[in-house]
Amino acid sequence: MQGRWQYLTVLAALLVMELVGLGLFSKGFFPYKKNIPGFASPTDQPVDIRRIVQKGTAGSVDMAQIEKETETQAAAARYGRLVVMVVDALRNDFVFGNESAMAYTRSLLQTGQAVGFTARAQAPTVTLPRIKALMTGTVPGFLDAVLNIAESDSSASLLHQDNLLWQLKTHGDKRINMFGDDTWLRLFPGLFSRTVGTSSFMVTDTVEVDANVTRNVRPELERDGWGVTVFHYLGLDHIGHLAGPRSALMAPKQREMDAVVEDIHDIIWQQDAQRQELDPAAKPTLFVLMGDHGMNDLGNHGGNSQLETSTVLVFVGQDVVRGAAQDDSSPNALSALLTKEVAQVDLAPTLALLFGVPIPKNNVGVPLRELFAERADAERLHLLQTAATQLFGVVRANDAAVAAVDAFEVAQGRSQYAVARVCTHLAADSGSTLQCLFEVALAAHAQAARRGDGEASDAAEHAYYAFMDQASAHLSQAFSGYNIPSMGAGLVVLGLAVVGFAGLYQGAGAGLIHMKSQRPVVHVTAASLWITYLVAIVSSSLVEEEHQFWYFWVQTLFALRLATGGGVWRTLAQMSVFRAVRAWNQTGQQWIGEPADVRQLLSAPQHVHLLWALAATTAVLVGASAFHRSWHRRVALWPRVWCVLVGYGSFCALAYHVERAHACQSLGVVGSRLCVAACSLAPADVGRMAQTVYLTTLLQIVAGCMAIYKARSDAVTTVYMVAGDALVGIMPLLLLLSRPHNFPLFALFLAMRALFLPPSQDTAAHGLQDTTALHQQHMLLRPPRMLILFSLMHASFFALGNSNSLASLDLSNAYAGVSQYSEAAVGLLLFVANWAAPLWWALATLADVTAQAQASSMSARALARRLAGLAAAAQLWQATVLLAISVVATLMRTHPFMLSVFSPRYLYQIAWFVPFYLICGTLAPILWLSTAVTLTTCMHNLPSALS
Repeated sequence: MQGRWQYLTVLAALLVMELVGLGLFSKGFFPYKKNIPGFASPTDQPVDIRRIVQKGTAGSVDMAQIEKETETQAAAARYGRLVVMVVDALRNDFVFGNESAMAYTRSLLQTGQAVGFTARAQAPTVTLPRIKALMTGTVPGFLDAVLNIAESDSSASLLHQDNLLWQLKTHGDKRINMFGDDTWLRLFPGLFSRTVGTSSFMVTDTVEVDANVTRNVRPELERDGWGVTVFHYLGLDHIGHLAGPRSALMAPKQREMDAVVEDIHDIIWQQDAQRQELDPAAKPTLFVLMGDHGMNDLGNHGGNSQLETSTVLVFVGQDVVRGAAQDDSSPNALSALLTKEVAQVDLAPTLALLFGVPIPKNNVGVPLRELFAERADAERLHLLQTAATQLFGVVRANDAAVAAVDAFEVAQGRSQYAVARVCTHLAADSGSTLQCLFEVALAAHAQAARRGDGEASDAAEHAYYAFMDQASAHLSQAFSGYNIPSMGAGLVVLGLAVVGFAGLYQGAGAGLIHMKSQRPVVHVTAASLWITYLVAIVSSSLVEEEHQFWYFWVQTLFALRLATGGGVWRTLAQMSVFRAVRAWNQTGQQWIGEPADVRQLLSAPQHVHLLWALAATTAVLVGASAFHRSWHRRVALWPRVWCVLVGYGSFCALAYHVERAHACQSLGVVGSRLCVAACSLAPADVGRMAQTVYLTTLLQIVAGCMAIYKARSDAVTTVYMVAGDALVGIMPLLLLLSRPHNFPLFALFLAMRALFLPPSQDTAAHGLQDTTALHQQHMLLRPPRMLILFSLMHASFFALGNSNSLASLDLSNAYAGVSQYSEAAVGLLLFVANWAAPLWWALATLADVTAQAQASSMSARALARRLAGLAAAAQLWQATVLLAISVVATLMRTHPFMLSVFSPRYLYQIAWFVPFYLICGTLAPILWLSTAVTLTTCMHNLPSALS
C-alpha cells in the first residue's frame, strides 16, 4: 500500500511539474505583434510633398495648415456609406469558378459593374483572426485561433486597438450596425448602434442562422441614418463543416447568398439615385462582398493550404473602376480572377482612404491600386504618401535601428538615400532597405510635384508601391515579443520532468534498458522508434506529414513481428487490414483529398448505398460484440441489460447520421421504406437521438457496476471485465461523434485487435521483463505487443483524416445533442470526436494488459505494477515529445513556417498531453479502476461484516 501511494505521489508531482513547465514555455512562446499604442488621428497625416515643394519650407507646419490638409483629405472621400457582406468560408472559386451558382454576382463582374480579387488570407484561417486582419490591417497572433472557439472570452477584443470601424465611427461620423456572426460583438464591444448576433459554432444549423440575418437586410438598409452596415452569413461555412464543398446543399446556399447580393445592390442603387437627385453632392454607397477564409476539400479550415487561404473580395459601387465588360458568358469567363491575388490585409487601408479617415496605426496592408487608378495624379500620390508614411511608422516601431525621415530634407534632395535613388546595395528585407525605399519614393513624389507630368507621377507611384509591397511582406512575417527567459525556464522544468519520468519508468521495471547479468541490454525497436520520431519533428514537412511516420512504423513493427515468429497468418492479415485503414482518408498537406482514398469513394452519390450499408454493418457488429461478451456470463441479467444498452446506443448513433444526412430519401423505394421504418424505432428528433446515446453510455456504467456487484469476482477479473466492457461500450459514443464514412474503420479496428495472438500465447506480449531469452538478438528486435498497440493508437488519429493542421479539426459532430452553445460541452465533444480512434486503442491497450493478467492468474499487486509501468511509459513518451517540440519551436521561432506549421503542432501536443495522456490516459483510468477494485473489495467484505 505504501509503495502504491509513493508511486502516485511521485507521478502527481511530475505531472504538476510538467504543467508548470508547459505554462512557462507557452507564456513566452506564442508570438505576437508589437502594436503601436493609441489610435490614428487626422493630425498624424503627413503634409503633402507637393505643398512642401511649392512652399520650399520646413516640413513642420502649424495646426492651421494641418487642419487644411485634413479638410483636403476628407473632401477626397469618395463614398458616404458602406455595406459589408461577409459570407463565411466564401472560397474564391465559389464566385469566380466555373461551378459557381452565384449568377447575379458574376454578372456584375462580367458587365464591369464590380471589380473582383482573390484575397489571400494568412493562417490561422478561422473567423476571429480573419476579421481582425480585415479591420485592422494586421496579422493577428496565433492564439487568436484558440480564442476563436471561446465565445465568452473577451481578451481578443479590439476595444483598445486601432481599427477601421473605430475610425469610421469617430472620424467618419458613421453610425455602424451589425447583423450576423457574434464574433464581431466580441471584437468591437459597444461600437455598434444596432445588432443581431448569431452563434458561429452551432454548425448543425445551416438555415435559421442565415435567415436571422436576411430578415434584417431590407428593413435595416431602408432605415435612415446608418453609415456602415455589416452582414455576416454563416450557413455556407456550416455546410462545409457538415458535408464538404461538394455537398448537394452548397449550390442552393450559393444561390441564396447571390439573392442577398442582388437585394442589397438594388436597394443601395435606388437609394443613391434618390439621394443624389436631392443633393448632387451626396456621396454614393460602397458595397463590399467578401469571405473571411476558404475551406479545404473536406470543408474544414484553419490551415494554410491554397483552398483555405483563397477568399473572395468584390467591390460594387458607382465610382469603382469599371472592368472591361465581357461578352464571354461561359462558366470560365471569370477564371482570371482566381489568380488575381491581393493580401487580405489590404482592405483596411483601401477603405480608409476611400472614406477619408486615418489608416489604423498598426496596418501592414497596401491600398489596392486598381481602386485609385482614376484619381488625379496629385490626389493619388498624396493618398499613397499617406499610406506609405503610416507603413513606415510600423517599420520603425518594429526596428529601432530605422531612423526618422524628414520629408523636407528628402524633398530638397539632401537625404543620403534620396540622392542615390537606388537601394540594391543594401541587405534585402532589412530596415535600412525599407528606409531607403521610402526615401526614394518621397524623392520621386517631390520630382513629380516639380515636373507635373504623367511620366514622373507614374514613377512616383511605382516607387511608393515598391516600398509598400516590400514593407508589407516584411511586417506580415515579423513576429516579436518572444519572452526568452520564460521559454528557457519552461524548457528547464520540462527537462527535469522528463528525467523524473525516466526514473519512474525504469523504477517500474519497464525501461528501455534492461539489466541482464549486470549487462545493460537496449530494446532496439522501441529505441529506434523513439529516436526517429524526435529527429522527424525537426522537419516542417514531416510535421505536416506525420501520418507517414506512424504508418511506416506500424507496418515495420508488424514486419519485424512476422520475421521473429509472431504468428505468420495473423500478422499478414493485420498488415492487410491496416493497409485498408491507411487508404481510408488521405491527410497531411501534400495528398489530402486525393481521389484515391476510400472516403471520396463512399461520399460519391453513386455509392451512397455502399456507404450506409457499411455504416449499418458496423453498428450491427458493435451490438454483436456486446452480445458475445455478455450473453454467456454466469450472472445473466445485468450483463444482458448492458448488452441491450450498447446495441440500442449503436442503433441511435446510426439513426442520428441517417436522419441528419436525409439518407433514407436516396436509398430507393424499398430501401427508403425500410430505412424510415428502422429510424422510427429511435427518438424522432436528431438531437434526442444523440442524447439517447449519451444516456445509454451513462446507463452502461450503472449496469456494469451492478454486474460487478452480482459477480463478486476477484480484483483482477473485475478489472479485466471492466476494461473489456468499456472497449465495446464506448463504441456507440465514438460512432455518434464520427463521420459516417469512418464507421467501417472501427470495424477494421475490431478485426485488427481480434487478429492478435491471445495474450497467454504471446511471449513478447507486454514488455522486456517477461522475455525469457532477452539476450537473444532476434528477441531484441521483436517489438513488444504494447509498442504495436501504442503505434496503432497514434496512427489511428491520422487514419480518421486528422493531421497537425487546425483545418483537420472536425466540428461537424461536436454539437451532437447540444441545444445551445456551451464551451465545456462543445470542447469535450470536439476532443472526443477528433481523438475517437486513439481513445479506442488506448482502451484496447488497457483491455489487452488486463486480459493477459487474467489469463496468467496474475495477482492484483503484479497487475498494479504492470499498469504503473504502462502509465510511466506513456507519460515519459509524451513528456519527451513535448520537450523536444518545445526545443524545436525555440530554435525555429524565426522560421517562416512557425505560424502555419510549428505553432499548430505545439497546440496539438498540448491536446495530446492534457486531455489525452493526463486526463484520459492517467487520471480517468486510475479513478475508474480504483472504483471497480474498491467496489469488489466491499462486496467481498460485506457478508463477513454483516455476520
